[in-house]
Amino acid sequence: MAKSISKNAVFKSILNIFNIILPIIVTPVITRTFTEKQFSYITQGETFNTVLIAFASFGVYQYGLREISKVRDDKKKLRQTFTSLFLISTTATIIVSACYMIFLFRFYRDNPAFYTCVVLGFNIVFNLFYVEWINEALENYDFIAVKTMIVKIIYSIIILCVIRSIDDFFIYIYLGVAVNIVNNLWSYFYIRKKIRFDFSNLRIKEYIKPMFLAVILSNTSLLYTQCDRLLIIKFGSEADLSAYGIAQKVMLIINTLMLTIIQVTMPRLANNRGNDNDDTYFSLLNKVMKIYFLLLFPASIGLLCVSKQVMWIFGPKYVPWYPVMIVFSIYMLTLGVQGIISNQIIYLYKKENEDVKIFFICGIFNVVVNFILVLLNVFTPANSIMVTMISNVLVILLEYRVIRTKLKLDIKLFSFENMKYFYYSLLFIPITFIVNKCVENMIISCALDVILCGAIYLGILISTKDNVFFDVYDRCNSKFKSFINCNNKLN
Repeated sequence: MAKSISKNAVFKSILNIFNIILPIIVTPVITRTFTEKQFSYITQGETFNTVLIAFASFGVYQYGLREISKVRDDKKKLRQTFTSLFLISTTATIIVSACYMIFLFRFYRDNPAFYTCVVLGFNIVFNLFYVEWINEALENYDFIAVKTMIVKIIYSIIILCVIRSIDDFFIYIYLGVAVNIVNNLWSYFYIRKKIRFDFSNLRIKEYIKPMFLAVILSNTSLLYTQCDRLLIIKFGSEADLSAYGIAQKVMLIINTLMLTIIQVTMPRLANNRGNDNDDTYFSLLNKVMKIYFLLLFPASIGLLCVSKQVMWIFGPKYVPWYPVMIVFSIYMLTLGVQGIISNQIIYLYKKENEDVKIFFICGIFNVVVNFILVLLNVFTPANSIMVTMISNVLVILLEYRVIRTKLKLDIKLFSFENMKYFYYSLLFIPITFIVNKCVENMIISCALDVILCGAIYLGILISTKDNVFFDVYDRCNSKFKSFINCNNKLN
């Protein structure tokens, strides 16, 4: 049943790169076509969607990935586990969807964003067919990649051909909902051909508590930012909300690519822990951390350096909000480190209770400080995400304490071997400062920044004979040669 991690990573990387390229092409068209007011409606709807889908899914992605990975070689247990988890998430989805619609029609009807929120609410309803968690647990990354790329290519082509003016706003909304529905249904029917429902030995009660904990664990950082959005909806302007939404979207796009290595190794790590293969688990975990930091630090610092140019791409009107993008870039660093600690260590050691306490404490801190900013009249999108970033740093410190004191694990997450990539990436700051001072054109300066910083980072890795880099290079080169040889044989 085990598949090649490097092959999975290739498919996941292709998909994530694809998920970066398409938004880069499509999103600026949208932001430049629609008004700040219209984009703020979308951001409001997406905020509700993000928060409620987290509860509608009821932690099935995180928990299901772990549980399915442990039983995937036992066909009967696989069917039973899938059935139990699907029933729980379906029930939660129906309840959350009903509550959301009641809320909108009862309390939100006079809001200008009402209709947008109603239409986007169908994303929550059709979330009941979301089964990507089992596809990932079974390591069906080839199917996920091909399916998603086909759907999104068609979607992007339609968007570029149809969206011409502010009058096309609702067409854009309808298309966004439609593509999510098609994507979910395709995955559902694909997995149902492979795994049938088995209603014997249902374990509903047994799963509910750990799944609820998984809701908290897997969505905490996201819920923090959605809390920020809700406060901006209440106390900020439409321009503030639009700028925050754009900066967050850019950060999430890049962060998705960075998370590739975590996503494709999660099933294998869970399988190793579930079968008490500790040596294999720690060996793979150390490799994951090194590769992740190799990618994370240059991506985060690089985004910080070109924040102004990135915001300009989405429209000159958003350039004044580039400090929001800067803070999101730094926040991405903390998000990555926290993701490794929480998902790949604490959760797999079944210490989620400890993590929930930490998230609860830091979540309260985040909300209280944000309200203090509101009372002091200094609440801005940049200040809000800065508070969230500080909250996430506190989460990391407390989680690391759990690892060292309660789990008694000697995991050197912040060793020089891991952090050296951060020090290398700091060189980007003076380089981009000089380039941006000398070159006024946003596109040219951005291109020069990326080329120069990329070349210098690559040069450092080669000159220092970095083992992690050359290991990744050798694996990719080997896979590429195998692909070429396979094609030559077929021809």
